[in-house]
Amino acid sequence: MDELGSSDCMGPKLRAFVEEKLIADLNQYLPEQRTYQRTDIRFDWSECCVEGHRIRWLDGEIENFSGIAVLHKDNGLIAEGWMEFIEAEDGLEVFWWFLTGADQTGITGKDANTVPSHVWNRLSTEVRILWRNYSPKTPLP
Repeated sequence: MDELGSSDCMGPKLRAFVEEKLIADLNQYLPEQRTYQRTDIRFDWSECCVEGHRIRWLDGEIENFSGIAVLHKDNGLIAEGWMEFIEAEDGLEVFWWFLTGADQTGITGKDANTVPSHVWNRLSTEVRILWRNYSPKTPLP
């Protein structure tokens, strides 16, 4: 098992939930003909760092970690990035805040700290008001 780094505050249920959300979000940045499934990849949390807010969820605590690597099962790098999360009325939204893909993946990088449109569209008006400075239409410098 990979070293968990600073993400050791997440229990197994929370980690599985977060990784599934990050895989789904990662697939948003891939060319249309390609997607990754849980069985295709693994996460390396060994270099992750805590970057801000933390909440208790499921069986642990979640942070907006940076330094997360996504690897092929054979250890080749797919992408690395920084995750963010938003508490919403109907659950927890987890997504890539920043994302850089390895050259061969075809990943369209995400280099603006904004909530992705596909996540933004699922948020209530109340939550959007709280996160308005990070809306997809207003990237920050």
